[in-house]
Amino acid sequence: MVLPTPSVFEENMLSTLHSFIFFNKVEIVGMLQEDEKFLTDLFAQLTDEATEDEKRQELVNFLKEFCAFSQTLQPQNRDAFFKTLSNMGILPALEVILGMDDAQVRTAATDIFSYLVEYNPSMVREFVMQESQQNDDDILLINLIIEQMICDTDPELGGAVQLMGLLRTLVDPENMLATANKTEKTEFLGFFYKHCMHVLTAPLLANTTEDQPSKDDFQTAQLLALILELLTFCVEHHTYHIKNYIINKDILRRVLVLMSSKHAFLALCALRFMRKIIGLKDEFYNRYIMKSCLFEPVIKAFLGNGSRYNLMNSAILEMFEFIRVEDIKSLTAHVIENYWKGLEDIEYVQTFKGLKLRFEQQKERQDNPKLDSMRSILRNHRFRRDARTLEDEEEMWFNTEEDDLEDGEAMLPSGEKSKNDEDIMDPINKFMERKKLKDNEDKEVLPKSNLSGRQSPSFKLSFSSSTKANLINQSSGGALAASPGSPGSQGSPGPVAKSTPQTTAVTTKGGLVGLVDYPDDDEEEEDDESEEKDGIPPVSQKVKIGS
Repeated sequence: MVLPTPSVFEENMLSTLHSFIFFNKVEIVGMLQEDEKFLTDLFAQLTDEATEDEKRQELVNFLKEFCAFSQTLQPQNRDAFFKTLSNMGILPALEVILGMDDAQVRTAATDIFSYLVEYNPSMVREFVMQESQQNDDDILLINLIIEQMICDTDPELGGAVQLMGLLRTLVDPENMLATANKTEKTEFLGFFYKHCMHVLTAPLLANTTEDQPSKDDFQTAQLLALILELLTFCVEHHTYHIKNYIINKDILRRVLVLMSSKHAFLALCALRFMRKIIGLKDEFYNRYIMKSCLFEPVIKAFLGNGSRYNLMNSAILEMFEFIRVEDIKSLTAHVIENYWKGLEDIEYVQTFKGLKLRFEQQKERQDNPKLDSMRSILRNHRFRRDARTLEDEEEMWFNTEEDDLEDGEAMLPSGEKSKNDEDIMDPINKFMERKKLKDNEDKEVLPKSNLSGRQSPSFKLSFSSSTKANLINQSSGGALAASPGSPGSQGSPGPVAKSTPQTTAVTTKGGLVGLVDYPDDDEEEEDDESEEKDGIPPVSQKVKIGS
């Protein structure tokens, strides 16, 4: 169909045409789905052996387009569509079509099968398990799919890749249903490994009967790589089914024959398969590997690779590094005991020396089991403290009532607390006794001491010019200086007030007045100098009252 240039189009013409086509497809599918007679004749002619090949090819292509149109339906309508096809017998019809010799018909049937698997894989599994009770393994639908994958004539194996993806969807446990009465995973996997796995692994077993691959051309290598990819998926997602099959059929030894292939991608697929098995850290697999000496082809390929830094070298080193890091003791001992002579000269990585160290430590623990138990005890109890044990200070803090604690008060142990109280009160008492001897009060200083975080009782200090000399003489006797906890000494537990004139609060009878008298300061400095000459330290160096 020839359309005019875009400039001539009406606005939204393309979206209108797209909507027209979309709704026409929906209407066509709905009308054909309601015509039961038409669908019955369609499937009858598809399965009839008397139908000509050209006619059958047209019918298969029509059914393919019919399924493609169904992708435009809403989910509910699409469910009804595929249920209708299932009731009409589309899966038995596909089984007949896939057994024909016409490659184009088989390709179209594969596309139809992909629509069904993507829509509901459980429906396909149920049909396959039911037909296994009536038919032989050779004509089962899933085996026909595997055979078509193996016999794909495309050099790039495009059809085989598509079929391998469908098989992977069918054997994926993530989309299998589990009900109270039956478990689809157990039933289908049991069926698959009994009736279908031997068909999938047949090319692999046929090509690895000797130490070298029998056929090593590119197309065969691609096919074997697809099979190994599916087997690796099974190792990862299936449990005892694949384990029993690998051990009983000696699959891993056959796979490692491909390590000597000239195609690097195929050798890496074989190594990836072994790496996936080792990654499970299953002792059944480990014993199987050690018993059959299956590290030998890997070590041989590693040494044959030489000093070339490529993907093969890195993949093999990563596998042995995993064994060392995860401390897989059985495999570590097997590698060192059997292959150490060939690996001891490799020094550009520390992987093999680390394996050797692991092996020696393991052997030392076996020779000295008491040492091993002691290490475990130390490891389990290192830096561990009983959470229920409280320190003395914590117990004292929890046992003290909140009312006994003042703001900003710190808890101290009883011994240290009593000692600090004695150091604080001794000089204060002496000072209070001297205070009582003074009758005339000219100035009152009200410091508020916060010694060692505790508020001491408030008291008044007075100084007068007539008693200044007496205070100097008394303090020079060493009564205050000898006390280690006195406010004027360095051992005082709390802050003290400086005798700086600007910071001294002076109170008279009329109230609190700040006094700054620089001439008096000069006189005091002169008095201090005269006292220093007489051998008497100045007042500022003797007594400091904490505020």
